[in-house]
Amino acid sequence: MILEDAKLLLVENNISFETVEYRDEKEYWHHTMLFPYTKNAKSCKVIAIVVKSNNGNKNIELQFNETDAGFVFEELRFGDLCFEFFDVLEEVLVLDLILKIKKIQEGKLTVVLANNLKKRCWIGDAVFDLNDDDDLFGKKGYEEAMQRIRKPYGLLGKLFKSKIQYEIYDWNSYQCIIK
Repeated sequence: MILEDAKLLLVENNISFETVEYRDEKEYWHHTMLFPYTKNAKSCKVIAIVVKSNNGNKNIELQFNETDAGFVFEELRFGDLCFEFFDVLEEVLVLDLILKIKKIQEGKLTVVLANNLKKRCWIGDAVFDLNDDDDLFGKKGYEEAMQRIRKPYGLLGKLFKSKIQYEIYDWNSYQCIIK
Protein backbone atom coordinates (compact mmCIF):
# COMPACT_ATOMS: atom_id res chain seq x y z
CA MET A 1 0.00 0.00 0.00
CA ILE A 2 1.31 3.43 -0.88
CA LEU A 3 0.85 6.63 1.13
CA GLU A 4 -1.81 8.17 -1.10
CA ASP A 5 -3.95 5.01 -0.98
CA ALA A 6 -3.78 5.01 2.82
CA LYS A 7 -4.86 8.64 2.97
CA LEU A 8 -7.85 7.89 0.74
CA LEU A 9 -8.73 4.86 2.86
CA LEU A 10 -8.75 6.94 6.05
CA VAL A 11 -10.82 9.71 4.43
CA GLU A 12 -13.35 7.12 3.16
CA ASN A 13 -13.68 5.79 6.72
CA ASN A 14 -14.05 9.28 8.26
CA ILE A 15 -10.78 8.99 10.19
CA SER A 16 -9.02 12.34 10.60
CA PHE A 17 -5.24 12.42 10.46
CA GLU A 18 -2.14 14.49 9.89
CA THR A 19 1.19 13.61 8.30
CA VAL A 20 4.65 14.09 9.82
CA GLU A 21 7.98 13.62 8.01
CA TYR A 22 11.19 12.15 9.45
CA ARG A 23 14.63 12.08 7.83
CA ASP A 24 15.04 8.31 8.48
CA GLU A 25 13.77 5.34 10.50
CA LYS A 26 16.17 6.05 13.36
CA GLU A 27 14.64 9.48 13.92
CA TYR A 28 11.13 8.06 13.59
CA TRP A 29 11.78 5.23 16.06
CA HIS A 30 13.18 7.71 18.59
CA HIS A 31 9.88 9.56 18.26
CA THR A 32 7.75 6.44 18.80
CA MET A 33 9.70 4.51 21.47
CA LEU A 34 11.43 5.41 24.73
CA PHE A 35 14.43 3.13 24.15
CA PRO A 36 14.50 2.11 20.47
CA TYR A 37 16.92 -0.45 19.06
CA THR A 38 18.12 1.35 15.94
CA LYS A 39 20.98 -0.77 14.59
CA ASN A 40 18.78 -2.13 11.79
CA ALA A 41 17.02 1.18 11.05
CA LYS A 42 16.79 2.07 7.37
CA SER A 43 18.27 5.33 6.10
CA CYS A 44 15.25 6.17 3.94
CA LYS A 45 12.89 9.08 4.57
CA VAL A 46 9.77 8.21 6.62
CA ILE A 47 6.31 9.74 6.52
CA ALA A 48 3.93 8.90 9.35
CA ILE A 49 0.17 9.26 9.15
CA VAL A 50 -0.87 10.20 12.68
CA VAL A 51 -4.38 9.58 14.01
CA LYS A 52 -4.58 11.51 17.30
CA SER A 53 -6.03 9.57 20.22
CA ASN A 54 -8.25 10.87 23.01
CA ASN A 55 -5.67 9.85 25.63
CA GLY A 56 -3.47 12.82 24.72
CA ASN A 57 -0.27 10.79 24.71
CA LYS A 58 -0.23 7.65 22.53
CA ASN A 59 -1.51 7.87 18.95
CA ILE A 60 -2.11 5.53 16.04
CA GLU A 61 0.62 5.92 13.42
CA LEU A 62 1.02 4.34 10.01
CA GLN A 63 4.69 4.32 8.94
CA PHE A 64 5.56 4.73 5.26
CA ASN A 65 9.14 4.36 4.02
CA GLU A 66 10.45 6.01 0.88
CA THR A 67 11.25 3.55 -1.92
CA ASP A 68 11.66 3.75 -5.68
CA ALA A 69 7.91 3.08 -5.91
CA GLY A 70 7.05 6.01 -3.61
CA PHE A 71 6.20 5.88 0.08
CA VAL A 72 5.23 2.29 0.94
CA PHE A 73 3.47 1.05 4.09
CA GLU A 74 5.84 -0.44 6.66
CA GLU A 75 3.89 -0.91 9.91
CA LEU A 76 1.05 0.25 12.14
CA ARG A 77 1.73 1.53 15.66
CA PHE A 78 -0.41 2.42 18.63
CA GLY A 79 1.96 4.32 20.87
CA ASP A 80 5.04 2.15 21.35
CA LEU A 81 3.21 -1.01 20.29
CA CYS A 82 3.89 -2.19 16.74
CA PHE A 83 1.49 -4.28 14.65
CA GLU A 84 3.48 -5.80 11.81
CA PHE A 85 1.77 -7.21 8.75
CA PHE A 86 4.06 -9.80 7.12
CA ASP A 87 3.34 -11.21 3.67
CA VAL A 88 -0.22 -9.90 3.63
CA LEU A 89 -2.03 -9.47 0.33
CA GLU A 90 -2.90 -5.85 -0.50
CA GLU A 91 -6.66 -6.50 -0.32
CA VAL A 92 -6.33 -8.15 3.09
CA LEU A 93 -3.96 -5.45 4.37
CA VAL A 94 -6.52 -2.71 3.69
CA LEU A 95 -9.23 -4.55 5.62
CA ASP A 96 -6.87 -5.56 8.45
CA LEU A 97 -5.65 -1.98 8.90
CA ILE A 98 -9.14 -0.50 9.10
CA LEU A 99 -10.36 -3.23 11.46
CA LYS A 100 -7.33 -2.76 13.76
CA ILE A 101 -7.71 1.05 13.76
CA LYS A 102 -11.46 0.80 14.50
CA LYS A 103 -10.84 -1.69 17.31
CA ILE A 104 -8.32 0.69 18.89
CA GLN A 105 -10.64 3.70 18.48
CA GLU A 106 -13.54 1.79 20.04
CA GLY A 107 -11.39 1.28 23.15
CA LYS A 108 -11.36 -2.50 22.76
CA LEU A 109 -7.58 -2.83 23.08
CA THR A 110 -5.52 -1.88 26.12
CA VAL A 111 -1.72 -1.83 25.99
CA VAL A 112 0.60 -2.47 28.93
CA LEU A 113 4.21 -1.58 28.21
CA ALA A 114 7.24 -1.98 30.51
CA ASN A 115 10.63 -0.24 30.29
CA ASN A 116 13.64 -0.62 32.58
CA LEU A 117 14.65 2.96 33.37
CA LYS A 118 17.97 2.03 35.02
CA LYS A 119 19.19 -0.15 32.13
CA ARG A 120 17.45 2.09 29.56
CA CYS A 121 15.75 -0.74 27.73
CA TRP A 122 12.36 -2.07 26.73
CA ILE A 123 11.24 -5.06 28.78
CA GLY A 124 8.03 -6.07 27.07
CA ASP A 125 4.47 -5.26 26.15
CA ALA A 126 1.09 -6.92 25.99
CA VAL A 127 -2.20 -6.11 24.31
CA PHE A 128 -5.41 -6.98 26.12
CA ASP A 129 -8.90 -7.20 24.63
CA LEU A 130 -11.10 -6.36 27.63
CA ASN A 131 -14.19 -7.65 25.80
CA ASP A 132 -12.66 -11.13 25.63
CA ASP A 133 -12.76 -13.82 28.32
CA ASP A 134 -9.29 -15.11 27.43
CA ASP A 135 -7.27 -15.94 30.56
CA LEU A 136 -4.05 -14.40 29.23
CA PHE A 137 -4.98 -11.53 26.93
CA GLY A 138 -8.60 -10.85 27.89
CA LYS A 139 -10.15 -9.05 30.86
CA LYS A 140 -8.88 -11.64 33.36
CA GLY A 141 -5.31 -11.44 32.06
CA TYR A 142 -5.42 -7.64 32.20
CA GLU A 143 -6.69 -7.62 35.79
CA GLU A 144 -3.94 -10.05 36.86
CA ALA A 145 -1.27 -7.95 35.13
CA MET A 146 -2.53 -4.80 36.86
CA GLN A 147 -2.48 -6.56 40.25
CA ARG A 148 1.17 -7.48 39.71
CA ILE A 149 2.03 -3.94 38.62
CA ARG A 150 0.26 -2.32 41.57
CA LYS A 151 1.60 -4.77 44.15
CA PRO A 152 4.22 -2.94 46.25
CA TYR A 153 7.75 -4.28 46.41
CA GLY A 154 8.96 -5.92 49.61
CA LEU A 155 12.14 -4.78 51.35
CA LEU A 156 14.47 -6.84 49.12
CA GLY A 157 12.60 -5.76 46.01
CA LYS A 158 13.06 -2.12 46.97
CA LEU A 159 16.79 -2.63 47.46
CA PHE A 160 17.60 -4.70 44.37
CA LYS A 161 14.92 -4.03 41.77
CA SER A 162 15.53 -1.66 38.89
CA LYS A 163 13.15 1.22 38.31
CA ILE A 164 10.44 -0.04 35.99
CA GLN A 165 8.13 2.26 34.07
CA TYR A 166 4.72 0.84 33.17
CA GLU A 167 2.59 2.63 30.61
CA ILE A 168 -1.03 1.52 30.49
CA TYR A 169 -3.15 3.01 27.76
CA ASP A 170 -6.10 2.63 25.46
CA TRP A 171 -7.74 5.08 23.04
CA ASN A 172 -9.25 7.20 25.83
CA SER A 173 -6.89 6.92 28.80
CA TYR A 174 -3.21 6.86 29.69
CA GLN A 175 -1.39 6.24 32.95
CA CYS A 176 2.26 5.85 33.85
CA ILE A 177 3.37 3.92 36.93
CA ILE A 178 7.02 3.92 38.01
CA LYS A 179 8.13 1.35 40.59
